Amino acid sequence: MLLIEKVLTLHSSRIFHDTPESDLVELAGALEELHLEPDTQLFAKGDQGDSMYFVYKGKVRIHDEEHTFATLGENEILGELSILDAEPRSATATTLEETILLKLEREPFYEIMISNAEVLKGILKTLCKRLRQMDIMLVESKAATAAD
Repeated sequence: MLLIEKVLTLHSSRIFHDTPESDLVELAGALEELHLEPDTQLFAKGDQGDSMYFVYKGKVRIHDEEHTFATLGENEILGELSILDAEPRSATATTLEETILLKLEREPFYEIMISNAEVLKGILKTLCKRLRQMDIMLVESKAATAAD
């Protein structure tokens, strides 16, 4: 994958949308490209995490055993919580089809975050969106349980 393709992938994500391209070029150089077959487990719930991933192509299922939390596709991110803290992974990630991911480890991410507040804003927006989705799922789950 060309460096410009990596920069465009980063730029199209919510986290790095407002980050200057000069910063993204540096960050893109730190990305590791992963080519995964369908039904490949990227990480398991409880694994120690130190990186996040950008979906360049394909789909990834975020789940806890049979319960699916989300299906992520192109330009979406996963593992962003583990890049912020040293806690174990909260769910398992498994590819649903042939998938290309860009892996970003914690240290290069911290370096860009320190020099660019827009990256921090992007992470916060992404986390807030995911929390809101979880709130909706909880309310719907409680309503369904109460109806039974």
